[in-house]
Amino acid sequence: MSQTAPHEVSLTTKNTASLTMGIAAIVVGIMALLFGWVPFLGLFAIPVAVLGLVLAGIGLLLAVMRKFKGAGLPLLGGVLSIAGVGVPLLSTGGASVAISETAEEVSTQMDTARERIAQERAQREEQEQQERQQREQERAQAEQAKKDRQASYIADQLDLYDVEASYMNAILDGEVPGVLFKLKNKGDQTLERVKITVYFKDESGGIIAEEDFHPVNVSSYSSRNNDPLKPGYVWQMEKGRFYTAKSVPSEWKEGSIEAKITEVRFAEEKSDGTAQ
Repeated sequence: MSQTAPHEVSLTTKNTASLTMGIAAIVVGIMALLFGWVPFLGLFAIPVAVLGLVLAGIGLLLAVMRKFKGAGLPLLGGVLSIAGVGVPLLSTGGASVAISETAEEVSTQMDTARERIAQERAQREEQEQQERQQREQERAQAEQAKKDRQASYIADQLDLYDVEASYMNAILDGEVPGVLFKLKNKGDQTLERVKITVYFKDESGGIIAEEDFHPVNVSSYSSRNNDPLKPGYVWQMEKGRFYTAKSVPSEWKEGSIEAKITEVRFAEEKSDGTAQ
């Protein structure tokens, strides 16, 4: 009985170096991919991926030296490493674009909001200005209407008569320019204030001085002239008294004057001149 000699199996390690480099490149490429998808932080994986490319390149070089035996794993490692470089760039670039677009949109919205606020403020200020102008116009119209009413009442309903101006003897001051007159209310309004302005003239008839007198002046701060001038009433100075005009210069021609009613206040008006 014959025996068959056993077969001998021989192992070769000629492509072990390229396989090792390929496996290392694959591992490094996978690590770079695992971290590379994270925007910005993934940029730190690029050096790792570059290392994988170096390892893959070395593996391919060794495989070329051995007639491309064992080149598969280095090629795979190289592809993964290239992806490990591209993925961080794409993720970070995409995130940057998204952030930039978002920031631009937010900036646009803020600009729009600022413009809207500015327009609303301008409209509000314009409206307030118009309201102020309207109030001022209404006040001016009311003031003019009051003046017109007073002027009409002075012209039609008040009589200033028996006007006399001469040097008169005052107890304390001696001989001074003095004025006397009477005032009659022919209208239907009670007056709480009447101002008489007397203009003093010289020889040529020119006005050289003026004095204001208040025969009627109802006020809580005054004890004199505190009675209103009612419709139909006549006001006159108390007997033996007169208005003095001490500031009239000596150039005044005695008796040469012009007296006018220059202001009235109706009893229905407040002390500030507005109607109740």
